Amino acid sequence: MTLHIVTDSDSGLSEQMSDNPGLSVVPMKVSVDGVFFRDFTEIAADEFYGKQRSGAKCGTTQPSPQDFVSVYNGLLQSPDDEVLSIHVSSAMSSTLGSSAYVASQQVDPERIHLYDSRMIGLGQGFMVMSALRMAERGADLEDIITALNGMQPRIHIYFLVETMKYLIEGGRIGEAAGVAASILQIKPILTVKDGIIDVFDRPRTIRTARNRMQILIDEAVVRGIESIGFHYAGNRAEVEAMQLEFSRRTGTPSTLSQVGAGVGCHTGPETVGVVIVDKVV
Repeated sequence: MTLHIVTDSDSGLSEQMSDNPGLSVVPMKVSVDGVFFRDFTEIAADEFYGKQRSGAKCGTTQPSPQDFVSVYNGLLQSPDDEVLSIHVSSAMSSTLGSSAYVASQQVDPERIHLYDSRMIGLGQGFMVMSALRMAERGADLEDIITALNGMQPRIHIYFLVETMKYLIEGGRIGEAAGVAASILQIKPILTVKDGIIDVFDRPRTIRTARNRMQILIDEAVVRGIESIGFHYAGNRAEVEAMQLEFSRRTGTPSTLSQVGAGVGCHTGPETVGVVIVDKVV
C-alpha cells in the first residue's frame, strides 16, 4: 500500500519542504482587485504583497472540489493506494469540510481520509511533514492519525501584525478584539486556539510585543523544541534577522517560511510569526 499525503498552500511549507514526490499541495485561491489567482503558482507572494501594500482589494476562497478531484484521481492509480488529506483548520476555512470532502465522496471515500489540522501555516505544515516522514517509513494510517492527534496540543503559534484591519475585514478574528486594538493602540500577540485566531497577549507597543515573543521562544527552548519555524510575509529581512539571532543564541535548527497570499491576505504584508512544536515529554 502507498499512502499519499495531500495538503493545501495555507500549510506554510517552503519550496524545499514541499518538493517531495510523496506530497501534493493544492493551492488556495486569492483575488486581487477581482481577479483570481492560485496561490504561489499564478501569483508570487512578493508580487501579492506589493499589490496589497498599494491598496489593492484582496480576498481568498478555497480550492474547488474539482481541484481536489484532479489530485486524488492522479494519486489513486493502484487499488491499494490511499490518501491522507491534511488541511487548514475547518474553523477558518471551508477547504476541508466543503471542497476536499465533496471531492473525496466523488472519487473514493473509502480510500481518501480527511484530517483537520486545527492549525494554519507551519502549525499545519509541521504536521504534514511528520505524516510524510511516517508514511515514508511505512507507518499505517491509524498510527499516523494517532501521532497527529498527539502533536496538536504541542504546537504553539504566535504572530504579530502591523494592523488588525486585514483580520477584521476577512472575518478571521472577532470584531471586539479589533476594536480594542484600535482604541487602546495595543499590538496584540495573536495565536491559534481551538482552531481559530485568538488574542494571546495585549502589549501596548510593538517593542513590548517583540520582547514578549522572544520570551515565549526562550521558554520553549527550556521546555525542549522538536521543530521551530519563523514566518514572514513581505518582510523577509526583518524575520530572517530574527531567525539568525535565534540560531546564533541556541544552535537549534529552524525553518524560514514565507506565508502565501492565502494567509497574508488576512494578516498583511508585515506579519511576523513563530511556530513551535514542543518535544514529547
